Amino acid sequence: MVENEPSKEIMIGVKEINKRFGDLQALKNVSMEIKDGELVSLLGPSGCGKTTLLRIIAGLEYPDNGQVYLQGKLINDIKTHRRPINMVFQRYALFPHLSVSENIAFGLRLKRLPKSEIKRKVKEALKLVQMENFNNRDVNKLSGGQAQRVALARALVNEPLVLLLDEPLGSLDLKLRKVMQMELRNIQKKLGITFIYVTHDQEEALVLSDRIMVMNEGEIVQTGKPIDVYKKPNTIFSSRFIGESNIIRAITIEKNEEKEEIIAKTGDLKLKTYCNKDIKAGDEIGISIRFENICLSKDKKKEDNCLLGEIRNSIFLGPLIRYDISIPEYSEKLGVLVNTSEADKNYYQKGDKVYISFNKYSCALLVE
Repeated sequence: MVENEPSKEIMIGVKEINKRFGDLQALKNVSMEIKDGELVSLLGPSGCGKTTLLRIIAGLEYPDNGQVYLQGKLINDIKTHRRPINMVFQRYALFPHLSVSENIAFGLRLKRLPKSEIKRKVKEALKLVQMENFNNRDVNKLSGGQAQRVALARALVNEPLVLLLDEPLGSLDLKLRKVMQMELRNIQKKLGITFIYVTHDQEEALVLSDRIMVMNEGEIVQTGKPIDVYKKPNTIFSSRFIGESNIIRAITIEKNEEKEEIIAKTGDLKLKTYCNKDIKAGDEIGISIRFENICLSKDKKKEDNCLLGEIRNSIFLGPLIRYDISIPEYSEKLGVLVNTSEADKNYYQKGDKVYISFNKYSCALLVE
């Protein structure tokens, strides 16, 4: 093993990958490591490079430079069909002239396995995706969810070391997508296979993942467990892309290391925030406050931050109500999410005066 090569505990290692399509720099010096048995989501907007990275791992695209490792072995020059890696696409790519069982058996037949073994493996794969009674069904008569299960079974029946999933649930309706998310997670846990999952759906990534890698403009801008990426975004992009946040740009005017807090100012508005970075007076910072971390009240609270505002708009979201609130000292509206059951006690109308409050530990400090 060469120096600096990923260890065999790492199932997939990507080192300093660059990829350009004409004038577009799709990937910019991307490096990452994914452990054996992890489910890692590549999360980002369309065009951020996540599918290109997936295709490079699969061998469907080649990097301009950089290395891809599988269990510590360099695989840049290994052809797609020789990599123990399978891929499931958003468009299921099932063979329309073959039945469900024949679609699943296709790869096994190419390997020239005995018929008895193929039959056994297909049966196991159908059971895994809860399609035992569909073995002879015409794939053209399947629903979207059923077709996606068949595509998943066809990929898993070959027992890959890594399964790549490129927005596999994107064409399903919301209710079915949520069901399939849990089924995918259960299958991955049962088999222990490494999954790399591409999505632009933040909720999907939070539900499914052991870790999330947030991508933007060809770069991985944050990596972490779902709860950490959500609660501790490290960039303005991460904070805005995952969940709903108020982003306040401010200047640090005071730092108190004993209290681990800073006081920042934007316009006439002063805020206290937890100081968890190497920040000094005069620094420009971004302060992120999640909508749900702000409390509404008719009475002033003894919080680190308590501001008087006015309700400008309310939106009913089922279990939640979103309020947009203006603050005299601040030029932009602040968003607040309130549980509907709580809102029943105090349902605010447009024009109502309210106090919004939040503590310094609810804030996250951001960089551009």
